[in-house]
Amino acid sequence: MGALALLLGAVAPLRAADSDWSVRITPFDQIFPALELSQARRDAAPRSADQRLAGDGSGLIAVRLRARHAGEKVRLTVTAPGLEAPAQVEATLRDAGRDYVLRPPLAWQPRQLIAADAPRDTTVSFHLLRDGADAGTRARNVSLRPLSEALYFVRDGADSVDLSWIFAAYVDERDAVVDRVLAAATASGIVAAFDGYASGSDAAVQRQVWAVWQALAAHGIRYSAADPGIARGPNVFSQRVRLLEQIWTDRSASCIDGSVLIASVLQRIGLRSFLVLVPGHAFVGFYTSAAGHQAAYLETTLLGAVPPPLAALPEFAAGIDEVTARRLDIAGYVAALNSGARRYARSAARFDRVHRPNYAVIDIAEARAFGIRPFEAGTTAAAGAAEAAGR
Repeated sequence: MGALALLLGAVAPLRAADSDWSVRITPFDQIFPALELSQARRDAAPRSADQRLAGDGSGLIAVRLRARHAGEKVRLTVTAPGLEAPAQVEATLRDAGRDYVLRPPLAWQPRQLIAADAPRDTTVSFHLLRDGADAGTRARNVSLRPLSEALYFVRDGADSVDLSWIFAAYVDERDAVVDRVLAAATASGIVAAFDGYASGSDAAVQRQVWAVWQALAAHGIRYSAADPGIARGPNVFSQRVRLLEQIWTDRSASCIDGSVLIASVLQRIGLRSFLVLVPGHAFVGFYTSAAGHQAAYLETTLLGAVPPPLAALPEFAAGIDEVTARRLDIAGYVAALNSGARRYARSAARFDRVHRPNYAVIDIAEARAFGIRPFEAGTTAAAGAAEAAGR
């Protein structure tokens, strides 16, 4: 996130017409709450004195101001629809005549954002106090983007920044939908327990993933060919990724929808998953051993499709009679594995970071280690529903 604000410039240089403070909203007066909500809090990270002074925000919404005198005390308040409360930054400016950038920490309210499914034109208000005196209020007209819109690439002139890690934030192993998937997968009888890599067997891992695939197919989730692309440049690239509850309820999934849903379940049961992005498409992969030396891939566009005939049961289906295995969509799962492997092989040479964002592998565990967290929208929505029912 910091890279985006730094690359595009948190705020433009002050000009005489700015009356010694100015506002910048990145990128291009559009607000993507998904970027803020996907970030782990930075409280524990070491920061310089200037960083502590500036505030804990990402810098995507920022104000630049020039200190009138040493020791000047300022307070910036930002209000916008969808915030839990107005954002504030208080600072003491040390050096007269120096420019400072204030980055208000924005606490977005997921319960309000979940309900929106389209961009909304709105206004963000900035109010500044200088040494306790009113220094004015400024309003910026912005486009507030829905939580379901993933901004994955931004270009500004000759510069660009890859934000494809944002897709990892839609993977939420704690979502209530994951519980429903696992309940259905357990009922299938394909596995006795979901124990991740505990058995040390590739076959046991495959059976767990097969059970998840079968549960989604049995629920009636089908691939949707609707184009999830929203913005395709030249400056902003984004696409729609629905939250897990929407996928489960609607029983339809685009390629990225199906991928984040499956990855969410695999993360819950202790299997390392990753998202694979190729031009105009996404699919999901997982490691078949804890060491991560071998991987398998699932072509999620085959969810709900009629698979080709299966000549023989795979080894990981040993112990399940043929009639039962075929009833449990073994052919569909094998077809998804084979198609995913072929798709990955065709693009393998381009997963080198040079070809991002068109080609990328987003390891969910690595994304979590770098501070990319789930939105926890499903948990939030469930809490809100329970709260409303208790009134």
